[in-house]
Amino acid sequence: MRPFFARYSSAFVLAGTVALAAASCGHPAVMGGGNPTGSGGDSTSGNGGNGQGGTVSSGSGGGNGGDTVNTGSGGSSSTGSGGSEVIITPTDGGTDATVMVMKMSCPDMAYNDKYTPGYSITADAKSSAATTLASMQIGEKADQMRGTQPGQTIFNQADNTTRGIKGFKFRDGPRGLCLDAEKVGNGYSTAFPVALARGATFDLDLEYQVGDAVGDETLASGHTMLLSPTVNILRHPFWGRAQEVYGEDDYSLGRFGSAFTAGLQQYVAACAKHYAANNIENGRESDTAAMDDQTLHEIYANHFGMIVKDGGVACIMASYNLLQLSDGPAKGNAVHATQSGHLLTDILRTEFGFQGFVLSDWWAMPGGSNPAQGDRPNNARDAVNAGLDMELPNDLNYSALESLVSGGTLKESQINVSATKILEQKFRFNVAKTSGTVGLKKPTTSYNNGSIGNDQAHLDLAEKVATEAMVLLKNDKNTLPINRTTVKTVAVLGMTVPFTLGTEGSSQVNFASDVRTGDRGSSRVNNDPAKSVGPLAGITTAAGAGIKVVSGNSAAAASGADFIVVVAGLTPQDEGEEYTGAGDRGTFNLDGKAGTPQNALITAAAALGKPMVVVIEAGGVVDLPYLTAANVPAIVMAWYPGQRGGLALGKLLFGDANFSGKLPVTWDSKNADWPTFNGGNSTTMDYYLGYQYFDNKNVPAANYLPFGYGMSYSKFSYANLGVPCSDVTKNGVVNVTAEITNTTATAGDEVAFLFVSYPSTKVRRHAKELKGFARVSLAANQTKRITIPLRVSDLKYYDTTMKAWVVETGPVQVMVGPDSRTLDLKDTFMVK
Repeated sequence: MRPFFARYSSAFVLAGTVALAAASCGHPAVMGGGNPTGSGGDSTSGNGGNGQGGTVSSGSGGGNGGDTVNTGSGGSSSTGSGGSEVIITPTDGGTDATVMVMKMSCPDMAYNDKYTPGYSITADAKSSAATTLASMQIGEKADQMRGTQPGQTIFNQADNTTRGIKGFKFRDGPRGLCLDAEKVGNGYSTAFPVALARGATFDLDLEYQVGDAVGDETLASGHTMLLSPTVNILRHPFWGRAQEVYGEDDYSLGRFGSAFTAGLQQYVAACAKHYAANNIENGRESDTAAMDDQTLHEIYANHFGMIVKDGGVACIMASYNLLQLSDGPAKGNAVHATQSGHLLTDILRTEFGFQGFVLSDWWAMPGGSNPAQGDRPNNARDAVNAGLDMELPNDLNYSALESLVSGGTLKESQINVSATKILEQKFRFNVAKTSGTVGLKKPTTSYNNGSIGNDQAHLDLAEKVATEAMVLLKNDKNTLPINRTTVKTVAVLGMTVPFTLGTEGSSQVNFASDVRTGDRGSSRVNNDPAKSVGPLAGITTAAGAGIKVVSGNSAAAASGADFIVVVAGLTPQDEGEEYTGAGDRGTFNLDGKAGTPQNALITAAAALGKPMVVVIEAGGVVDLPYLTAANVPAIVMAWYPGQRGGLALGKLLFGDANFSGKLPVTWDSKNADWPTFNGGNSTTMDYYLGYQYFDNKNVPAANYLPFGYGMSYSKFSYANLGVPCSDVTKNGVVNVTAEITNTTATAGDEVAFLFVSYPSTKVRRHAKELKGFARVSLAANQTKRITIPLRVSDLKYYDTTMKAWVVETGPVQVMVGPDSRTLDLKDTFMVK
């Protein structure tokens, strides 16, 4: 491998090594190997044309001849103005070539990719909304701002037949289209892995495809807004809805939420939820999230801002919880998110520039589903003044809108503003008219007898996501993949675990065979059993002819096996939405709320002394004492992998696919290492969260697996960090590069993470912050140079004195590596 040697601000000569100037601070996409024809430049000048780079050989002195390096990093991924790095063949006969970068000042530069389309609306859509509003009476305008009458459907608005304007038809869908709530027939749709599993892929293109697929099915079923993505930050593993979000890091949440939104909004409108600081489920209608204003801005609101600016989201859902700030302009008593002008107007509209509309979570306004009659006018007044455009699901508090206007408490102009925002989104997504086709793009799937059909492409996508999402946590003695030559019988073990939900009564999970799609709350998806594959079926399919697969719920069933797979996890009673009877967890114990003997099964199976793997199906961190147990050599975190998860698991266990998932959370099952989860009526939300909390508290590294951790059948090395900017403007982009090598004979995917720190900061900042990641596929023994664009605007913090977002002038340290704790490649640039 080439040694790391890329931290120079001027050209100089060393023995056998020459440094040349970077030709551009341009904006490439994530890049792979060079072009064999050298279309991005020759090996000495870097005067590239298309940003792809050439293939250069460094082998005259015994180096890695023929390594492929991408040297183009020009103005865009297709029109690069030259190579940013150059390989020089050594002349001393004993060293390999060294990547050298001469840094330069980098100017302002726009950043755009497939996952950051931004907000766009046609002039015709805006004009149609304005014309329609002008024709409406005050009651018709107010109708745009509310749901149906109590007792009617809770997922539609009423149509305005006089004007020919449809009401929105809503559906939930973080893990697929929920057709169960108002089920017709079987109500089947594609059940993708839960969002936390998808966060473990660190694959934005895959998330874009999931958004596209769910948007397709939403429109095919006749619905016009999906209440997704769910992007609350995962503050603590006990949260019942942990499975619905992408992880613990706000930057990752913003990027994934934008990618999902961009894909979904190819068809219908998206509504990002739950804004903001909604991360305790039990008592969610009355819980108060207490924090300072910087924490609100940077930790609990920033990723929503990314989805507004990058994703162009149509709608934001205001959450149930109350918010209480200890400083800033909104300092004072706790106020519901639906009534917070600081949240809905100051931050969302003024700071983030949001142009869509804000709706309430279902019955999230004060008083819930039955507010006192005397409170309704004041509730409505406060919500409209705060910036809440639509009350859902019923016309309760907002039934007072007309009387508030006629009485002079509200102005009709305020009603006009909200109604216009709503109408603009209806026309923007072609869902306004009661006649004709709706939506932006014709669906590829069909909708018959209440279920989605013609969905094989989506099923294949669900399998691919599950394959990329599963995380190999442990693999001692290369226990995995299962050796088809020596293993002739595989035992798949799992308990049959009963559970009870208030909404559905008693049921059970057979962990060995059942398909796991997640909790039974609002994001539930009904998967077609005929198109679904659980662990036992998937492992049997992957085993193929010549290998016998047996199953059972006790270690005795594995007595004659050569290899044991134990599948264990949590039930829908252990974690989920409170209204189902699940709610938050109170323990990391794998045996869950019912105290089932899953740990005993694992212990008994391990006592047989056979090669084995434990597969965990859960929405987040559970206690795994087996991480240090010699007789449990392999552990896989499968999350809730959706309806094709069994196929993915089988292929991974037998090595027909390679593990590449990485933890989007810090894995620590010691309660004392975490902040207080639920403080009662009011819980203080700390500025430090996730890996940043563990850094700040100096939690011993031996206690946890870091954010980004994940093993593979391949091994990877990192070298030659490239930071082409000596200094950069506050609106610039720094195209950080690094070289990654697969040092094994097994092809695999690696995810590289880019973190930053602020060595000279004078304000409260985190020890490190994630600001980029890239996924790269590498053949056996292959090297590729990747590029991770770092937007300087993402380095901002919220200055509570100035009451503004600020990009701090001074040095920024860049760190690249495979997880949040292994960041050996480091360099620095200046923000000017």
